[in-house]
Amino acid sequence: MAPQQSATEEAPAEEPVEEKAPDTELAVGDGFRYKDGVLLTVTGIRKLTAADFGEFDIKPGADKSGFRVLLDVTNDSKKPLDLDAWGVNAQGATTGGQTEFVSAEKGSKQMTGRLAPGKKGSFTFEYALAKKDGTAVVFTMTRVDDSVDLLAEDPHWTGTIK
Repeated sequence: MAPQQSATEEAPAEEPVEEKAPDTELAVGDGFRYKDGVLLTVTGIRKLTAADFGEFDIKPGADKSGFRVLLDVTNDSKKPLDLDAWGVNAQGATTGGQTEFVSAEKGSKQMTGRLAPGKKGSFTFEYALAKKDGTAVVFTMTRVDDSVDLLAEDPHWTGTIK
């Protein structure tokens, strides 16, 4: 027969479950899910060609490679998602290197407006990187709204311009 606890004895305390932070170092094709259900997936990084640029677009210089980051956003939260509350950054990942924004309207889909709950949107970001800095890129998304821990690490995707 097991001994019974008296009314003055406390049951053993349960060990607190430490919440593991999500992996923020990702490869192209990987998804990053926020606690509220929003899912980000960088689906590709592709080279921009002369055919992608229109007459009035901002083109990269001859010493730079233009590229497009393709991103899917799935709103599995219960609230509309403000797509304007995000920051983006791309950098060279081979020898470092700053990128600059370019404008290639053909095939571009700006991330702006709102995304309803249960909906998915596909968006693009266009950049140029000095050719001397290679073809590997790190793309970072920063979410700036009340739903996230502002001290948490932002997700980073590393991939090659193809």
